[in-house]
Amino acid sequence: MAEHQTQSGPVQGKNKEDFVPEGDGRGITISGVPNARGIGGFPTLDGRRTKSGLFFRSAGLNFMDEGGVDDLHRLGVKLVVDLRAPWEVSQWPYQLPDDIKVERVSLLSEDSQPGDGSDGTLGEQAQGEELGMQMAPMYRDIAFGSAGKIMGILKELATGDGHPMLIHCTAGKDRTGITAGILMSLLGVQEDMVVSSYAQSAGNLGQAFKEAVLKGLPADAQGADDLEGAQSALLASPPALLQGLLQEIRQRFGSVEGYCLRNGMEPAEVQTLRDLFLE
Repeated sequence: MAEHQTQSGPVQGKNKEDFVPEGDGRGITISGVPNARGIGGFPTLDGRRTKSGLFFRSAGLNFMDEGGVDDLHRLGVKLVVDLRAPWEVSQWPYQLPDDIKVERVSLLSEDSQPGDGSDGTLGEQAQGEELGMQMAPMYRDIAFGSAGKIMGILKELATGDGHPMLIHCTAGKDRTGITAGILMSLLGVQEDMVVSSYAQSAGNLGQAFKEAVLKGLPADAQGADDLEGAQSALLASPPALLQGLLQEIRQRFGSVEGYCLRNGMEPAEVQTLRDLFLE
């Protein structure tokens, strides 16, 4: 296995954009649900790899078709953590069998509403880096305003009955991507790989997903002035956005581990996650 010299440096002998994890990080099947994958198979800074089968992430489970529940059972999912805001839960409901527990943990500000840009789907027209700048305040609000909630998810994951866990929001890229990125960083996955994994969401979300979500938005959230920006933000996962957030976490707390410890995790829980996830 290649040696890693710095957290942000490339994995030797691999192109980060072309890297395919040797595990469920390459993708899983939940019938009808886009952007479904785990975090298994990623190299860490100490020369280990993340395990498969413990943590999954996806777009909303409201997209499941008839085979979706069977796939959740096949994956062994015991706990689903729904990161969506209450209005999204109401707009796009789903139901799971009693043997799969569902927890609702909204990572958005309580006063966020559809159409204000804070849900990561709507906003002013923007492209590329400009779009990332539009979305950056929402990312900070999630990471710093809901840090305690994110730690609650990780603490539950560290318990004996907290896995296999699946987390999702609507697209599975913003709230889900931040939470997964913090977990991967805490486990010691190289930052380039964390960011590359996050950026894959843009390619995993297709036209059918975009049309389904835009069709489901309240009519007053779909003004002509906002529609093009909404379509752009709905599918966007610019690498610089998560990379900038991780850099700000390090600036404020020294490291992702420091961020986790300052916001509710115990050192023993961090070690439990590393023992659980790394091989």
